[in-house]
Amino acid sequence: FPSVLFIALLALNTLLWILGSIGAAPIVTVILLLFLWLGISVPLAYVGGFLGQKRKVYDFPVRSNAVPRPIPLQPLLMGLPMYAAGGALPFGVICIELLYIMNSIWQNEIYSMFGFLLAVFLI
Repeated sequence: FPSVLFIALLALNTLLWILGSIGAAPIVTVILLLFLWLGISVPLAYVGGFLGQKRKVYDFPVRSNAVPRPIPLQPLLMGLPMYAAGGALPFGVICIELLYIMNSIWQNEIYSMFGFLLAVFLI
């Protein structure tokens, strides 16, 4: 993961250098980040892998059953309507709430959307 982030940072920074932007990080900063990554992250990853390989396998103190238990059928309420009520509806209401709050802040209007707030609270 750090290598992907560093490559993305390097690519974006190179693009900023080519375009002549003042937002590009200096080459010294990029080189220092590379040395930090190579000097800290990479050795710690290898030391952790070495120590983890030398450690004995952990034996769990429980027994597991070889026969799987059947999964019971779910009630009819756990279908698409509950997914919409539990996920999409509160998300939509929160988006509307934020829209009205921002409009009331920027346009000096009175905030009057307490009904939607009550709907989210009840859900």
